[in-house]
Amino acid sequence: MVRANLGQLLGKVGETVPPAVPKPDPAEPAIPAAKAATGAPKPARVKVPAVPTYLRYVRKETRLREDQQNRLTFEARRLNRAKKNSGARITENSLIRVAVDLLLAKIGAAVGDDEDEIGKSMTS
Repeated sequence: MVRANLGQLLGKVGETVPPAVPKPDPAEPAIPAAKAATGAPKPARVKVPAVPTYLRYVRKETRLREDQQNRLTFEARRLNRAKKNSGARITENSLIRVAVDLLLAKIGAAVGDDEDEIGKSMTS
């Protein structure tokens, strides 16, 4: 009995497939801006589905202490409850991205041989 290769059956798991972007019809000539301004009928626009925000980011795995994870969850929920508008949801990942931006803005002052020393050098 021949065994099927699981990798071939599943394909490339974890790869994101970008959304298909419709190609313009080569038979339909483009309308110059001058003609479009004169009131000539405009061609129908094709709506391209928006890419979800989370797919615009690069995946990076990190390990957090339990207290860090718990605090991130608590603060994300608190901030979501306090929001004044119905914009994008604030997640633990949102807070991590903000923290990384803050760190990178001040990374020039960082010195030390381990996490604790680097953290202390950033706060003093």
